[in-house]
Amino acid sequence: MPAGARIARATVFLVNIPLRVAVEHALASRTANMTGFLVLESPDGTAGIGEFLARDYVTGDTLDDCVAVLRDLGARLTGLAVDDPVDAIRELWATTPERRGRLGALGAIDLALVDLCGKSTGRPVSALLDRAPRVSSDRVVFSAAYPLTHGVTLAALHLFYRTWLRMDQLKVKGTGDVHTDQRYVRLIRRAFPYPVDIRIDLNGSLRPEAADAYIAAMREPGCDVRWFEQPFPKDDFDSAARVQARCDGDVILCADESVCTIADLDQAVRAGAFRAVNIRIAKHGGLVRALEIHDRATAAGLQTQLGCLVGESSVLAYAGLHLATLAGRFRFHEGCFGRYLIRWDVVRPSLRFGRHGRVRAVLPAGGLVPPFDLEGLRRAAAEIVPLGDGGV
Repeated sequence: MPAGARIARATVFLVNIPLRVAVEHALASRTANMTGFLVLESPDGTAGIGEFLARDYVTGDTLDDCVAVLRDLGARLTGLAVDDPVDAIRELWATTPERRGRLGALGAIDLALVDLCGKSTGRPVSALLDRAPRVSSDRVVFSAAYPLTHGVTLAALHLFYRTWLRMDQLKVKGTGDVHTDQRYVRLIRRAFPYPVDIRIDLNGSLRPEAADAYIAAMREPGCDVRWFEQPFPKDDFDSAARVQARCDGDVILCADESVCTIADLDQAVRAGAFRAVNIRIAKHGGLVRALEIHDRATAAGLQTQLGCLVGESSVLAYAGLHLATLAGRFRFHEGCFGRYLIRWDVVRPSLRFGRHGRVRAVLPAGGLVPPFDLEGLRRAAAEIVPLGDGGV
């Protein structure tokens, strides 16, 4: 069995993936994703895949920024021999200058290297990362998600989550307007004939001067919300710290956009701004960095939530499921929507949760994801970008 993997070709594929429903929240609305995939191939044709999604209101990256960084790193990737993907990933973090697109590009390389090395050596992700799983994948419970919607779409979501899947953990997008959000949460609660745990994601829409009244109102009977994700704009740690300090112990302000990097997390901890942090592989720069941020957050006494970006393919979904098994301490899990939400997936069958939010898929014995459809990826791509001396 080979010790590692050598990269012969590196290629970026940009694919426009339509969503089955429009997804709206306080910072954005989308009906499709332009998704980036990085494929690393060894001389024998073994291929590893990574995924990047640009959200400039989260990390400041655009898709073009990520592709530009990958172009600049292409010469380093092609011909690279990798014995230990974690060492290679950390070396890239240490030697790649800070710039726009760095998080997305290094995140894609992280996932693709882990996948390629695992497939080349037949080793699972847990062995590559030298970390024993703390929970089995079939024990991970994923949450339902409600965007800002109404009418037929809202009724269809009720039917889907309540009747078909029997979900009991719900994440609801909020607007920051107390009357609008109270009505929406109460409407959702009434649609379920059994108890559900509802948390609200505000995407920075709450005005600091209105925060105390808003939180008190959302705790009232019929709403009963205790978990408030990203209430204030991402750089407003002071407002979060003041409000969190005034809240009872059962009220949790959770950082999302505010914490993308280790430096962000350290600032949040120093400020005492949050009691939880949302860990999203795509915003942190890959699986290795997401684990580091998770461990630092829990060591600082924060709760954690596994998050996802709207419209992730099964590449990032599998990465999230691996992370959930290795971390084992997430309060909530988001992701694995698969083809419930996206109309095309590079991994087949698409990874998605089933009844009660559990997934039936078994994690691969080697690599990050099961065999993926490289030829289908070539056909679906709106643009193909060879990197370095190798490529398509």
